[in-house]
Amino acid sequence: MKDIPTDIPGLWENYKKILTAKGVTTPIVVLHGGYGKNNMGDDAILDVLISRVRNNLSNAKIIVICHGPEYVRAQYDVVSWHFKSFQAFKAIVKSHIYIIGGGGIVNKINTYSGYRYCKIFDMKGKFLFIAALLAKIFRAQTLFYAIGATSFPDSAVKFLARLSLNFADVVSVRDQLSMDNLKAIGVKKDIVQVLDPALSLVPADKQQAQVILNALGVGSSGKRIVGFNMRYVRDSSVDNDDTVAEAAKLVDYLMRDKDCEVLFLPISRHLSEHFEDDFDFGMQVKARLSDDKDFYILQDYYHPATMMAILGLMDFCILERLHAVILSFKMGTPFFVISYDNKVAEFVKQIGRENSMMDLKDFSAEKVKVKLEGDCNV
Repeated sequence: MKDIPTDIPGLWENYKKILTAKGVTTPIVVLHGGYGKNNMGDDAILDVLISRVRNNLSNAKIIVICHGPEYVRAQYDVVSWHFKSFQAFKAIVKSHIYIIGGGGIVNKINTYSGYRYCKIFDMKGKFLFIAALLAKIFRAQTLFYAIGATSFPDSAVKFLARLSLNFADVVSVRDQLSMDNLKAIGVKKDIVQVLDPALSLVPADKQQAQVILNALGVGSSGKRIVGFNMRYVRDSSVDNDDTVAEAAKLVDYLMRDKDCEVLFLPISRHLSEHFEDDFDFGMQVKARLSDDKDFYILQDYYHPATMMAILGLMDFCILERLHAVILSFKMGTPFFVISYDNKVAEFVKQIGRENSMMDLKDFSAEKVKVKLEGDCNV
């Protein structure tokens, strides 16, 4: 990781030159992504991107196009519009700099919103590419910023990705697999690899996190605390009910045999999509426990910096979502990873922790026990 830059070298200096040459003193910078839908990874990326824009283009008017504009407005005091709104369209065509800001913009697990048999007509994996082409037509500087592209579910996604990225001014990815995939589908632009923006997030104060744990009663027994996160997936090869059952067995083992408290960490709390609601997963685990007195579930959705501080208070973590792993790593908390997608495996490989990872398709309580007793030494 040490040779991978945290940001695109020379990016903001180049933007300043372009804006000066055009006589633009108050540039409109549009940040477009899956923000504001109670997903800690997307919101962590947004937090860092807003900071970078403000630090480098202090006069910029920032407009965020997202899923939850109310959350974004309240959190960051910026203009924000829902991605399906006419205001979002206006922002795109009027932007001076248009940024698709990080995250796994296409992958095999969560691309589709419901079209099981006519996936080529589902816009969920295609909308961002079309929006980027629109911004370029209206002469914005277009940037794909630290994106993940670990798989391409259909030919239309490949076509739109190839077209929009080749027309973009700057393309950067967060892992080698995404770079290889983009080149394989015919992206000819120079592609820069950078670290996931969430690695630059600054944690909240430790005491703030401790207050949250104290309110739940976590840590009052003096036992070690295991942070635990798992999720549902849309994958026909994975039975989510079996995953929940095995997760419950694993929690039972941690509490009974290892004498730990287990804190379930909902990294995504989507209000309408079942597959994106980790809290429900945690409740299903709780319902299957023989004794839940040492099992706790974080009730609220917190700012990523706060969740980062909470991860820093854990003695050990078992994690599935990518940004839970990223922030746990940044806080120096030991962890074991259940990888549900290549994007997770790519990061774990990047930090040289392959021995602390298992594929979701191989997941069982017994197999994790073996790893925890051996390589992880829990």
